[in-house]
Amino acid sequence: MQTRQARLLAKIEKRPKLPSFCPSRSNMNRSLPPFLPRGNFNQKISPNKHNPNFHFDRKISRQPTDSKVLLLLFKLLGLTIIGLLCSYLIYPWLILSNNSLISNSTLYQSTPNQIIRDKIMLYRILGNDLPPRHKAGQTLRNVRFILEHESEFLDTKKWWILNRIADSDYENALINLLKLHKQDYIRIPFNEDEYSKLDFRLDDFPIPDFFNSVEFMRYSKVSKLRTIDYTYINKNLYVMNNNGGRNVALSHGKSQLDARWILPFDGNCFLTPNAFADIRSHLDLFGDQYKYFIVPMARLLNNSQLLEESDVRPTTPEEPQIIFKHDSDKLYNEKMRYGRRSKLEMLWRLGVPPSYRLNNTLSVPWEPHSFPDKVEEVQYMSAGWVFRLFSGQMSQETKEAGSIRSFNRLLAIQNFIDGLDEHIARKVQGFDPFRLFLYDENLLNKARLDFWLGVPKVTKVVKTLIKHANNILSETTNLYESEPNVHVDANIRVNFLKIKQKESNIKSNFYQDFMLVNMTRNPHLDLSGLMKDSFRKKTPMQSPVTLPTVSPDIFFENVITLSLAHYFSGDEQYSRWAANLIRTFILSSYAIGEQDNVDIPSYMIDNVTINNEGYSFPYLNKIPRMIPKFLSVDTSFSKNLFNTDPSFFLDACRLLYRAHVLNHKEYMSLRNFASDWLELLINSPQNLKIGKQSNHRGTMFDLQVISLSGFVDDIRLYLRVANRVRMRIGKQFNISLDASTPKIFQNHEMMYVQNLVDTNEIKSSDYDENIFRYTTLNLQYWLRLVRIIQNGRCGSDIWQYKTKDEKKISKAVIEHFKHYKNRMHDSAIITLAHITKSAFNASGIKRDSCPTQDEYNYSKYFKKIDEITNKIILYDQTNEKEFNTVIGIGDEARRKGLPPFWMFGVA
Repeated sequence: MQTRQARLLAKIEKRPKLPSFCPSRSNMNRSLPPFLPRGNFNQKISPNKHNPNFHFDRKISRQPTDSKVLLLLFKLLGLTIIGLLCSYLIYPWLILSNNSLISNSTLYQSTPNQIIRDKIMLYRILGNDLPPRHKAGQTLRNVRFILEHESEFLDTKKWWILNRIADSDYENALINLLKLHKQDYIRIPFNEDEYSKLDFRLDDFPIPDFFNSVEFMRYSKVSKLRTIDYTYINKNLYVMNNNGGRNVALSHGKSQLDARWILPFDGNCFLTPNAFADIRSHLDLFGDQYKYFIVPMARLLNNSQLLEESDVRPTTPEEPQIIFKHDSDKLYNEKMRYGRRSKLEMLWRLGVPPSYRLNNTLSVPWEPHSFPDKVEEVQYMSAGWVFRLFSGQMSQETKEAGSIRSFNRLLAIQNFIDGLDEHIARKVQGFDPFRLFLYDENLLNKARLDFWLGVPKVTKVVKTLIKHANNILSETTNLYESEPNVHVDANIRVNFLKIKQKESNIKSNFYQDFMLVNMTRNPHLDLSGLMKDSFRKKTPMQSPVTLPTVSPDIFFENVITLSLAHYFSGDEQYSRWAANLIRTFILSSYAIGEQDNVDIPSYMIDNVTINNEGYSFPYLNKIPRMIPKFLSVDTSFSKNLFNTDPSFFLDACRLLYRAHVLNHKEYMSLRNFASDWLELLINSPQNLKIGKQSNHRGTMFDLQVISLSGFVDDIRLYLRVANRVRMRIGKQFNISLDASTPKIFQNHEMMYVQNLVDTNEIKSSDYDENIFRYTTLNLQYWLRLVRIIQNGRCGSDIWQYKTKDEKKISKAVIEHFKHYKNRMHDSAIITLAHITKSAFNASGIKRDSCPTQDEYNYSKYFKKIDEITNKIILYDQTNEKEFNTVIGIGDEARRKGLPPFWMFGVA
């Protein structure tokens, strides 16, 4: 055992001896990684007798803790880097969203020198198309052409201004097109409410009622058109907004911080690359010397010229466009309207050569004088050129067509504004040609309800109405006989009637009292000087039918009497015979006899020829759609229509059409009849001469035109009369300084009566009585015009209109009442007082809140009118003839111009 141990020890002793490991502190420190702290690596070496190896003390075991510190440092470093990156990204957003970071800090406060203005703002101002000057839709076509073919220009921002486009659909089409091409636009809206408040300028001319003056008649056609154009000035300035749109472009351009040059161009301007390059070079070279540049313009006959021809400078004879620097101070004059050389006024102020200058010799006293007395020094330079795209009207684009363009521009402006007024009248104000115009439908319906309720005063008038209608029927029915040989429609059994051809019937008292005019009493039937074939061409009759001459005023009174009798009683015989009178004397048709309503159903059932298929079954009409005529064309209704008020007759036609006793074709034929009458009125030289008179005949002319135009749905003519008739007020009514006459008197009626005396048509002793008659008659016509416009619900309110010298219809009426206060029980004054009261109430004036003392005084007087009309016992007349006159029927009522049954809606 010992021997074995000894051998093992001997082997061990023979092995090589390991070197001792005793590193020095310095060696040990050198051997440490550089990122470990040396101070924390202190070593203590202690010999161990049992183990020759060395041991480090516990400080060497702190190495893992120091690694955590290292990791922490890495994390801090990463967070710092991320924080810096976030600050870099967020800081600009904070600057933009909170300007106070800059404005409240002197460190970051900007100075003007820091804003770099180096951009061009190109604006195109888009307005409404104006046919016939422009082709309809041309603006839309030209905008598309520009968007598709015009180049993008360096440092240039394009803007579009939609300048009060009145057609919302058209405006939306433009907006959609601009959005499709990612274009920026500014919208100046068209506001119907604002536009509706604007009125025509009628009293700025040298003399009242200027359009009917001798001076105006001497003007050329273009001068007349320019004069009429002036009355549109307020509406033109708003809806065209020509210079207003340009100033919006200037204001918006100057608000852009990087804008240096502003180009408020017309909407149809096109710039080629070479044209813009020339503009840009001039702006760069001379922009420090000039704040205004003009760009000459060339007119295109076809837009394709820009695509097919070379980009070279063209001949530029047209009115130039203007470029403004951002710090320029001139603005366009917004009092200068479109069509009155609105841009040339600015060119004048810039010192543009005479070829572009407005000829001041063409100015008239009523036009605004907006040009300087002397031309300012030249403040501009010419730069580049621009093309005016095609207007769509080839004949107006040549150099020689300047006068045609000017004329058509004026026509286009007036036509466009008239169209806007028509749109508002129909869509907003609710104009309806089928509505009653003279009679207020609400008041008429109230009267019918009062009659059904048995209100005494209404019942008395209606009983008189029906009695008068029965007298008409008893005479009328005896004048007709059956016509068995005429058939028109198998669906309805109709008993057609014709006038009896007997001399005794022609001389019937009915015609003398109700239908006919005595030729010896009315010598004005000879109208040989009027337009021929206006109401009838000389065509042979289909059968030998002789018709008596009809007095229009009596005929119209009978028709309205029968129509109102049916309206109140519901008895169809009245409406049927009212329609028969119209058929016989206006439409040249056979009359329709009484139908057996009990027999009709069995007749329709038994008759196998009746159509029972399609939309016509069951039959919708009480009468056939086609009424046969006994003449090939409409009869020549008495041409003595020019002293007759058609307003109440036309309302009767409307009532008969509603009652289905006039079929649609007949009603359209009546409108044709009214159209012929209207054309004869406004085109015949003789009637135009009457219309220019400044007395009751001129007022009657306007009453006729407005009644007929409303009936035939010619709303533009209707509105024209409603607007221009106010010009007569300043001419017909004069302010008197003579205490013996009314404060506002009618000198032209006095002249008219004096002429009657001078020509021995009346006695000189009847002068005062005729002054009362014709001045009252003129006011009657004026009040009828007022009520028609009020009931029609569109057009300017004549009642509230005041001339520059404070003349008003209401004041004239009141002065008339004051002057004739001793005749307040006269039927003409009674009627006038009641209609005046209704006109005042319908005008919407508040009696206790008048704006001026003068208005307050007149308002107080209307309260007295209430008292006067209430004291007059209108319905207690015992004398039948006098009562008939008061309610508006009979010879005396017609002589005084009283509308039939005026208390049923006229007043």
